[in-house]
Amino acid sequence: MRAIGKVRLRLPYWPREGYLVGGAVRDLYYRLSPTDLDFLVPDPAAEAARAASALGGAVVPLKESVVRVNTGTLVLDFAPLPEGGLFADLSRRDYTVNALAASGSGAVFGLPPAAHDLEHRVLRAISYTAFEADPLRSLRGVRLWTTHGLRPEPTTWRWIQRHAHALRFGKKPAWERVFDEFKKILQSPHAAFGVQKLRESGLLAAYLPELANAKDVPQGGYHHTDVFGHTLEALAYLTEAFPQSPLSLRLAVLLHDLAKPLVRQWDENRDYWRFFYHDEDGAWLARAVLRRLRAGKALEERVFALIRHHMKTPPESERALRRWVYRYRGLLPDLLLLQIADRAASRGPRANPEEVHRLKRTLHRVGQILKTLPEKPLLSGQEIIALLGIEPGPRVGEAQRALLLAQAEGRVRSHEEAKIFLLWWYEAKAQDA
Repeated sequence: MRAIGKVRLRLPYWPREGYLVGGAVRDLYYRLSPTDLDFLVPDPAAEAARAASALGGAVVPLKESVVRVNTGTLVLDFAPLPEGGLFADLSRRDYTVNALAASGSGAVFGLPPAAHDLEHRVLRAISYTAFEADPLRSLRGVRLWTTHGLRPEPTTWRWIQRHAHALRFGKKPAWERVFDEFKKILQSPHAAFGVQKLRESGLLAAYLPELANAKDVPQGGYHHTDVFGHTLEALAYLTEAFPQSPLSLRLAVLLHDLAKPLVRQWDENRDYWRFFYHDEDGAWLARAVLRRLRAGKALEERVFALIRHHMKTPPESERALRRWVYRYRGLLPDLLLLQIADRAASRGPRANPEEVHRLKRTLHRVGQILKTLPEKPLLSGQEIIALLGIEPGPRVGEAQRALLLAQAEGRVRSHEEAKIFLLWWYEAKAQDA
């Protein structure tokens, strides 16, 4: 181990004694702003208490004498130096660009190849046993390639592929840790590249076999690629055209055709594959995948709804469009952005290029309609009871929902129009009965 350079320590806290170690040093070298800081110090408990007092965070004891301070925006872990000192700690890490330590002066220490690897953005595993010690490390390697441009050198890439194969039949890391790495890949501007490298490495088959199975599933008709290629193109389009797209939308794009390998049917008359109910079945399959990944209930439900309705494109006419916006208002604009990315990645012989432009034009109209949607009906429950001469109960709520929809469509704009509409609605309901 030797000094390989210096970094500027623009950190909100520095211990009295010790070293900053790991990926945070790498990020400081690349002039990034790390939010997870790992320190090796003589007395972790005392140092954590001082950090919590200075930053206002909560102290959380972890295993093996490690103490964490969580401020909400920053996580600091304090651990003791292992036997054998700093070199022993760095030698047990995964990649040379992570086997780094910085002193209070900003001097950076690393293993012999680290200086070269940092400068040339090379990802070099310290040994294959590093993957066996922590099975998440192969996935982290692909994530670092995606987020930091750290390209694995040939031996490291072979080790990642070898470990991915072992993961398919062996013990996997905790799914929460897996999802954390997946999130970082998907939230990157190069998300599609990262997913492609996951497939090439074999890690997609290990962690997300449902998506890996989409490779080489032909489509034809509206599509110019197989299901997996279409998914990558849709994700690449979304991240480029809408770089601020949230994680839920990126997950929906990634998983929106998950059921196609299971439901495909050959149409001899049309001479291409058809995928009936792939939206409905895909939503349930995506929910199962996200549940396995421990993605969380809210994210799971949001992705489920987006995929379930991704084939429900907006109509042209103003009234029908307002009705569509009212119905899907909780999913907008993300539902429309998913549809735009889906259509942009569909360029087969039956595809209509104008469809993407139409949906983009509709995006502005939808934004304007969302601003004008009514928040409550123009008539209260008591007014509806008095107007229609009905008893309190479910029919009052039904009338309010009908009135809200009429307001959203633009058919009802005033208190008087609301009365006229409800009298007509109530009479029509009575005739139908």
